[in-house]
Amino acid sequence: MLVVVLGAAGKLGREVVRALAERGYPVRAVVRRPPDSAFGSPIEVRIADARHKTQVSAAIAGADVVVNTIGGGTLRKNDVESRTTAIAVGAAQEVTVKRYIAISAAMVALDWKFFKYVLRPLVFRNILAEHLRVEGIVKATGLEWTIVRPPRLTSGPPKGYLASRQLLRSAFSAARADVAAFIADEIEKNAYVREAVFVASSSTSTSSPVTRRGTVKRRQNYEFQMLEEPNEKTI
Repeated sequence: MLVVVLGAAGKLGREVVRALAERGYPVRAVVRRPPDSAFGSPIEVRIADARHKTQVSAAIAGADVVVNTIGGGTLRKNDVESRTTAIAVGAAQEVTVKRYIAISAAMVALDWKFFKYVLRPLVFRNILAEHLRVEGIVKATGLEWTIVRPPRLTSGPPKGYLASRQLLRSAFSAARADVAAFIADEIEKNAYVREAVFVASSSTSTSSPVTRRGTVKRRQNYEFQMLEEPNEKTI
């Protein structure tokens, strides 16, 4: 089963490539330019600009699964994520790739009053709107999609992840390695096809139903995230 990772040069993209390769999946890492740090064997690297559909179609041709980790990398108004998502899902349907995994954010379902009335309009207005656009584009397709909604992404060590269809109200961060582990498991198990799922790293207990992986306690989630740092526009 060939898995193509778009935005593979980014921090999350690299973790996804690593997790999939460790599971023995053939992986094609799609990047805009040759990465500063090589992926190493046996990863196939394909150069493509995610803003051009012909290049994306060629890059994902023959794949069984596409994982799109491309992020806009800024709180400022931009449409990088939604524009490249529209191109990616169009290309996937054109070359008959059925399985598609997208990255959104937990903030799309956050109803905390301080976030809703202060942080959202003053700080997160643009990035929240962009995540919602991405979800709308993906959900409108006929693909077998899964939308992953982590809170703030970190580069810390994996702790084991929690996955839930409901907002995890106590989880404030997700290690990229844990999100990548979830994605690898989802490709194998197809537990959340045509569903959005909240994924966070574990650390505290909760009574809400979750799926967990690793020898860790259970926990919920409740926060906002930037997909990548501002200097990491992974297109």
